[in-house]
Amino acid sequence: MRRKCQECRLKKCYAVGMRPECVVPEAQCAIKRKNKEVKNPNGSILSSGGGPAAKMQKVVVPLKPEEEELINRLVYFQDEFEQPSGEDLKRIDKSVEEESDDDCGDPHANWRLRHITETTILTVQLIVEFSKRLPGFQSLCRDDQVTLLKACSSEVMMLRGARRYDSNSESIVFANNKPYTRENYLEAELENDDLFKFCKTMSNMKVDNAEYALLTAIVIFSERHNLKEPKKVEKIQEIYVEALQAYVNNRRSRENVMFAKLLSVLTELRSLGNANSEKCFSLKLKNKKLPKFLEEIWDIRM
Repeated sequence: MRRKCQECRLKKCYAVGMRPECVVPEAQCAIKRKNKEVKNPNGSILSSGGGPAAKMQKVVVPLKPEEEELINRLVYFQDEFEQPSGEDLKRIDKSVEEESDDDCGDPHANWRLRHITETTILTVQLIVEFSKRLPGFQSLCRDDQVTLLKACSSEVMMLRGARRYDSNSESIVFANNKPYTRENYLEAELENDDLFKFCKTMSNMKVDNAEYALLTAIVIFSERHNLKEPKKVEKIQEIYVEALQAYVNNRRSRENVMFAKLLSVLTELRSLGNANSEKCFSLKLKNKKLPKFLEEIWDIRM
C-alpha cells in the first residue's frame, strides 16, 4: 500500500513469483479507503446504534483476504478467456464467407447465422477454459464436470453477451468488434428480444467485472439434473455466493436490495438458456445447419 515507487515495487513482487491475479485492483483499493473513512478521529468505528452518525454512515464489513484473492483470480481469468485469438476470428470469417456462398436462400441471412454460430463455438470453448480455472471445479468427478459445462454454457453465454452490451447502440459487440442489434439477430432468424432486455437490465444495474465473474461462477456451480455429487457442487457454489454478497455489500453499501437483485438474475438466465435450446431445435426443424459441436453440448436432437 506504499505510495512511493509503486512500479518498482510491483516489478520486484513479480520477480519473486507473485501471481498477476493477486494484484489488488483499484476497485478493492477504493473499498479499503472507504472502510477507513467510516472510522472517527480516535480510530474507533462509528456507533451502529440509532444516533445521527449511524443514520448518516453504514458500517461496512471489509472483505476477507481469501475473498479478495478469489475475486481477483476470477476477474483475471475472466479477462484472460474473454476474447478468441485473432487467428480464430480470421478463420471464422473465411469459413463463413465460403459456406454462405454455397448455401441456398438469402446469403446475407446465412452469413449472419453462420457467423453467430461459429463465434458461439469459440465462446463456449472459452467458457470451458474459464471453468477449469475456478477453484473447486477440478475437485469434481469427470461426469459432473461435463454435466455442469453442458448445462451452464448457454446461460454463461448470456452473461458474456450482457458484458459486451453497448447501451448507446443497443447492440451486443462481438469478439471481432462488430455490433449485433436486434435487427441483425432477426436477419439470422434468431429473434431474441428477451436477451436484449436482459442485457439492458444488467447495463442499468451497472454490474461490474467482479460481479459478472462471481455470477458466472455461481451459474457454473448451479444445481443440474444427473449430478453424481450435487451436495458437493452446492457447497462450492456457497463459497461464491458468500463472496458475491460480501463484495456487493462493500461496493454498494447504500443499495440494500442489490444482492437479491443479482441473485434473481439466475432465474432469468435459466429461462434464457431454455429458450436458446428451443430456438436451436426450431432451426434444425427448418433444416438450418448447426455445428455438430453445439448440437452435442446443448443436446439438440431430432
